[in-house]
Amino acid sequence: MSAHAPTREHLALLVERATDGGIRAAEIVDSDESLAALGVSSLSLLRLADGLESEYGVLIDLGDRALYAEGLAGLTARVRRLAEEGAP
Repeated sequence: MSAHAPTREHLALLVERATDGGIRAAEIVDSDESLAALGVSSLSLLRLADGLESEYGVLIDLGDRALYAEGLAGLTARVRRLAEEGAP
């Protein structure tokens, strides 16, 4: 698990990495759009979920709305909550 707390900025970087730079962190960090509306593909969502597990030790199911429908703010809140609980 990562020593740093989940932040919107860091999750934006994980999205950028998951999309191979197709979606830049600087473009989405302040966006309220859902990740799906921003163009994050299902394959990129899978890669993002893997990145979240690697970075924070949290498991987010691909069916979890926080991953694709709530936007970066919702996803950040969900990852923080799971990381604090220490639950997958």
